[in-house]
Amino acid sequence: MLENKSGPEFCLPSDLLVLILSRLDLKDNIRSSAVCKTWGEIASSVRVRDPPCWLMYLDPSRNSYGFFDPVEKKKTKAMTMMDLLPESSSCYIHYSNDGWLLMQERRGDFSRFRLFFFNPFTRERIDLPLFETVFLFQDCFAFSCAPTKKQACVVFGIAKSTVSYRKVQICTWHSGAATWVKDYFPNPFPCDDGLVVDTINVLYSRDDGLFYMSLGNALGVFDPSARTWNLVPVQPILPRFERYSLRWMTEYKGEIFLVDASSSPVVYRLNRSNKSVWEMKQTLDACSIFVSDGSCVMTCGSMSNILYFWNNFINDRRPSPTKYPDYTFKKNRPYKYSLYSRSFCEDPDGYYFEYRPTNRNDGVWIQPPHDTSIFDFPILPADAINTRLFI
Repeated sequence: MLENKSGPEFCLPSDLLVLILSRLDLKDNIRSSAVCKTWGEIASSVRVRDPPCWLMYLDPSRNSYGFFDPVEKKKTKAMTMMDLLPESSSCYIHYSNDGWLLMQERRGDFSRFRLFFFNPFTRERIDLPLFETVFLFQDCFAFSCAPTKKQACVVFGIAKSTVSYRKVQICTWHSGAATWVKDYFPNPFPCDDGLVVDTINVLYSRDDGLFYMSLGNALGVFDPSARTWNLVPVQPILPRFERYSLRWMTEYKGEIFLVDASSSPVVYRLNRSNKSVWEMKQTLDACSIFVSDGSCVMTCGSMSNILYFWNNFINDRRPSPTKYPDYTFKKNRPYKYSLYSRSFCEDPDGYYFEYRPTNRNDGVWIQPPHDTSIFDFPILPADAINTRLFI
């Protein structure tokens, strides 16, 4: 007969248990909490959760915006941007990072475009030098950090239309610079049908300070310090689709991931020891990925093994919930995809847009400040989440 060793003499001191459990990652922390009540209480108290993600929704026709918290299932009232934009102009979101947005101001003159940083929480606006092109909407942008940080902020832009040409056009801007720097880099695979813009977004890696972009059978890598552009062949070559590919890149603790929703959603991880192999992930080890064209953010603690999408094309795959015209609003919401069940989750309490978005960047995931109470956002009651709200 086995001896019962669950008495006090076999228990770890609480201070030692706190030290041990605080060093575990989220997945092992959750597992250890199932040992007993004491372990569960201590594991929960030292569990580290990443900051949450909010969906910022933008209504360009009214130049207003607001936020939706998918965990608390609350949204804010719409806030106007009229005082921040010139008359008869609208705006468009290109990228989100560090609580800031990179946005484009659109006016009647289409020869020059104004890009600017905007903090939707503090309502600060920082203008960038004029960007001279008529094809700005065809460029992919990213930036390294908040423009207010001490380290230099780098804005990266790549002309998607040049990726299959003999030269790739890349534009950059550094904090304090008066102009953009435009470079053309040789393309080792010009006019190669397998080399197409594969991802919708550009990824800036805080781990190595490089910009990444998945390009069909290769990974494009731009080093802003050395000003070099390299293409690294990758395996397996991801399949191409007749209409378009829906792929986004993100990073978490030095690991690079790719979400492929061109058909059924799949997640890949880039092999760290050999940056030429995509490895398919069955689960995300208690993490989740919030996906939108302007940002793709991976977090742990708020949800487990969920892909939370905001994308018009994915929404269009959803069956119409009703035959009445109002279905376009109720269908037009972010959707959760479970990697456990391999299916989309029905969430009747989820938020839907009060208007029909005209492009995919009318919504973007953004990480709010740690203390959002100081901004006094007007939160709607829970029963008003699925009501249309206009200002």
